Amino acid sequence: MPNNYGPSAGVIRARRITALLVVIGLIWGIIAGVTSVVNWIGGLFNPGQSPTLVAGADCQPQQVKIEAHVGNSDQSLQNAFNPTDTPYFWFSVTNTGTVDCKFNVGPSVTYYNVKSGSDAIWSSKDCKLSAARTDNIMTLKPATALSAQASDWQRVRSSTSSGCTLADGQPSVKANGASYVLTAEVNGNISDGVQFVLN
Repeated sequence: MPNNYGPSAGVIRARRITALLVVIGLIWGIIAGVTSVVNWIGGLFNPGQSPTLVAGADCQPQQVKIEAHVGNSDQSLQNAFNPTDTPYFWFSVTNTGTVDCKFNVGPSVTYYNVKSGSDAIWSSKDCKLSAARTDNIMTLKPATALSAQASDWQRVRSSTSSGCTLADGQPSVKANGASYVLTAEVNGNISDGVQFVLN
């Protein structure tokens, strides 16, 4: 009659160790996968996270700085205007990254807005342009500011229904020391406000 022998204690121990290592590997894989997903989702909702910069690609929003400027027709800065002075607006855009990138600075995505406190006074979005708004894709080099041409503001309000100029019949704004704030929006990026005064 044959003898039935079970596996030896060493074999049982080896099997248990193998099974334990498999379980630990599975747990580690699950934790690593969950961590990767959490980090990916966090990147979607964290605009302050450092962007991945690729030379020649479209600029990441985080690597573009827009500055609004107020001054005169030769683009000398000015923050107070006499009754006969016409304010001019322009913007500068700077690539704050480390590689060249492409950015649209055309009139299709470029707007100026003027407020006085919470009162929305004027927006170039309201202007009725004879020519279609177009794109202008520029290559921005790192740490080099690119300035737009200055455009005048006729010291009037604007309206989506009636336009943005004196010729459109828009009313003049208050002067006599009234304070206003200009912002520039370029391709979805918005500048800090710049304050100026109309005397």
